[in-house]
Amino acid sequence: LLLLSSLHLASAGSKQLTGPQSSENSIKAVFCDTNCTQGTDGAWSGCSGVCFCAHVGNSTEGRCMTLSGDVDYSTPEAED
Repeated sequence: LLLLSSLHLASAGSKQLTGPQSSENSIKAVFCDTNCTQGTDGAWSGCSGVCFCAHVGNSTEGRCMTLSGDVDYSTPEAED
């Protein structure tokens, strides 16, 4: 019991830098309220706003989702 208390105190006072995989640098995927489908022309439809379509493999049906976090996903073309 004394050993566990010592380890807890040592880690509680630790001021380590956060690594690239820390929760402070992570993103969060959130499902939107709608589903999406791929048309015969190959275009995906059904998502609106900041949501985009996520699908598995060759499926023509998917689920709308969005990403949130402190990451910039813009492309140079989108900024023009």
